[in-house]
Amino acid sequence: MNWFRFGNPELLLFFLFGFPPIILLLLYGMRQKRKAMLLFQSNVDILHFRRHKLQAILLILCFLFLVLAVANPQWGAKPESVAERLDVMFALDISTSMLAKDGNGAHRLARAKDVMLSLLDRLEGDRIGLLYFAEASVVVCPLTRDVNTLKEFLAAMTPKTLAHRGTRIGNAIEVATSRLNSYQNKLTTTDITSNGQKVLILFTDGENHDENAIQSAQTATEEGVYIYCIGVGNTDKSVPIPLILEQSVFKRDVRGQLVLTMLNEEGLLNIAKAGNGNYYHVDEGTGQLLDDLSRLERQKYRVSSDGKYQERFQLFIAFALILLVGELLIQLRMKQNE
Repeated sequence: MNWFRFGNPELLLFFLFGFPPIILLLLYGMRQKRKAMLLFQSNVDILHFRRHKLQAILLILCFLFLVLAVANPQWGAKPESVAERLDVMFALDISTSMLAKDGNGAHRLARAKDVMLSLLDRLEGDRIGLLYFAEASVVVCPLTRDVNTLKEFLAAMTPKTLAHRGTRIGNAIEVATSRLNSYQNKLTTTDITSNGQKVLILFTDGENHDENAIQSAQTATEEGVYIYCIGVGNTDKSVPIPLILEQSVFKRDVRGQLVLTMLNEEGLLNIAKAGNGNYYHVDEGTGQLLDDLSRLERQKYRVSSDGKYQERFQLFIAFALILLVGELLIQLRMKQNE
């Protein structure tokens, strides 16, 4: 029978070796009790003796169900279920301008990572990928529901890791869009629908050294990708870019002048608008972004059965308890009649 099995079939030996002794003990006990009753009266009360037989049967059946429960009977595969998810790509700016501090003591990279970690804890059930970008863009973690792996990648990104110069936001959008669509094309027959919307969230100070970011965002929108921008930095004051955080060594141009950086909020607003998304400042929190994401259409997919049988030992324990309670009730009734 391929629809039924025991998880611990070896424990059925308890029944094989325990059942005969229990039967013999019960028969011996009933015989001795019958002899004892005949010593004090000529005839045995038939009803009283039948109740003893019923008690013995209930105890035998209780033992049988307990042995079966210990052997862990299993049948019926777990049914498929339907779930929903978004495919979200986090894109983190790792250019050296993200080392700048905007007067609050924390550099931009740390502030961006804090928001990303907060979002990871809130996007449970969605698939999330991670992309780093500066002059070039690279997907360091493909779409996954393993939040701990994503956190490990973020923890590994430290100020000492930022070795790139310049920022090409357009290239980051193109790489993220290509990767999101490649995952969409790999959907299997277990997916109910493939028209779920895809999301790119940019974490950046908005400094951009190419001119095709708006065009890239419009193209991504045509391919079903929504782009949201989280701006990191301040718009009221330009600040220098440290090369070494522990020392007052700042980035300078070829003429020896300090290179200053400021949050380009207008550029990020335009990118978000072209990407059919929205813009948020890093200090505003994640509430509005999560509200916007909740309104997007999620991809429905089947959670297929793992092929494992469902454990049914609980039913056998329940039957054993019912039989035991029945035996106790009969015993109480007999004492009341004595």
